[in-house]
Amino acid sequence: MKKISTLLVLLLFVAFCSFAQDSSMLWKISGNGLKQDSYLFGTIHMLCPDDFVIKQKNLDAFNSSKKIIFEVDLSKPENAKSLQAFAVSDPNFIKAFSADEIKRMDSVLRAQQLSITLLDYASPVAVISLFSMKGFDCPDPTKMKSYEVELAALANSQGKTIGELETPDFQFNLLKDLITPKLFMESVFQLDKYPALTAKMVEAYKTENLEELTKLLEDSAWMTVEQKDKLLIDRNLNWSNLIPEIIKDQSSFIAIGAGHLAGNKGLISLLRDKGFTVEAVK
Repeated sequence: MKKISTLLVLLLFVAFCSFAQDSSMLWKISGNGLKQDSYLFGTIHMLCPDDFVIKQKNLDAFNSSKKIIFEVDLSKPENAKSLQAFAVSDPNFIKAFSADEIKRMDSVLRAQQLSITLLDYASPVAVISLFSMKGFDCPDPTKMKSYEVELAALANSQGKTIGELETPDFQFNLLKDLITPKLFMESVFQLDKYPALTAKMVEAYKTENLEELTKLLEDSAWMTVEQKDKLLIDRNLNWSNLIPEIIKDQSSFIAIGAGHLAGNKGLISLLRDKGFTVEAVK
């Protein structure tokens, strides 16, 4: 049975094809007429404080860049307001479940100190995000770190220009389309698997091991072809058309989920196909 219970994983750091010979989360873009180098940095969108670090090579690339580009610029006030609006509950969502399904899900959630009544107060997307946070099993979830938040703050302190590849509306509508009642229920019933899987993925990320991320995530049980197309391939193709214009005149540091880096339709390959030299920064 196909699942999206690891939707959190897909948005955090999915990777599907091996770049074992050059494992890195930081890649330099050069050549093809560029006057200066730019960088791709694969992020994990949240981490426990003890696991969070910005390595010196990433700081060096960041500091040398004029523009900082995110999937979405969370430092923009209008984007923050949009995120709040997207968290509003959808009264019709829970109506898709039978009374027995609601009872069984609530039993599982209560064992995790949660409740199905979360859907009365928050959107399915927001509830799935909460599931993902529990998967990290941080001592204090309120202190989780985000590369996007930390790098945006650093960019603002340095007066750097911040840009974005997508809008919050696009991302929310994409997730809303993918999180069907069936897939939400599957997520609930797999909550106990989140911590172990997340721990392995965090370790692979910290050691910059794209090959290990691939082994953890390439199993078709985690994602249908349609989900892969919508979450990764379609977005990668769009970004690969936007990035050449972004890096044409100014050095840019482009921070995107690490899962968008690798594979035949990953940004590394797509930018190489456009004539750029894309090299791992060790």
